[in-house]
Amino acid sequence: RDASAQAFARKLGLSGLDQDGDDALLNDLFKVMGETETDFTIWFRNLALVPLDGPDDAALVEPLRAAFYDPEGLDGEHRGRVAGWLRSYFGRLRQDGGDPATRIERMNAVNPNYVPRNYLAQLAIDALTLGDASVLERLMKVLERPYDAQPGCEDLAARRPEWARNRPGCSALSCSS
Repeated sequence: RDASAQAFARKLGLSGLDQDGDDALLNDLFKVMGETETDFTIWFRNLALVPLDGPDDAALVEPLRAAFYDPEGLDGEHRGRVAGWLRSYFGRLRQDGGDPATRIERMNAVNPNYVPRNYLAQLAIDALTLGDASVLERLMKVLERPYDAQPGCEDLAARRPEWARNRPGCSALSCSS
């Protein structure tokens, strides 16, 4: 539990998850993420972009929109749930104290922008099958610096496209893969 709590504390930009209410904060986060299909990597990377003083629910949730597979779902009741969690999280951040710029820098150092997603690996395999190594080479190059923003590579940081939802090798891998 301690290693997991420390890892999530870092992802959230907190010094630790050892205060009263921290278990509920984390449990509520997973509940909110579970209510909609959410990209874990994009959520945590973009969490650092959420304005702590957003004027309303829409402004709070907007930086996270790219993490949701049904972003329009954020225009309904889920927006309120996500914004509610964000307000609880901001309260915890204020309790933790510290410089916001330093927190964002620390969060970006542990929340990658690029990960080797299944569908990207499958695209590289497909291209290699046709004798084209450029797709793999591009992916490997961006993964050399997974925490850095790399202009022109935004497509490699995007959530899984709809075409890959059920395509073998793209949505999930079996233990024999």
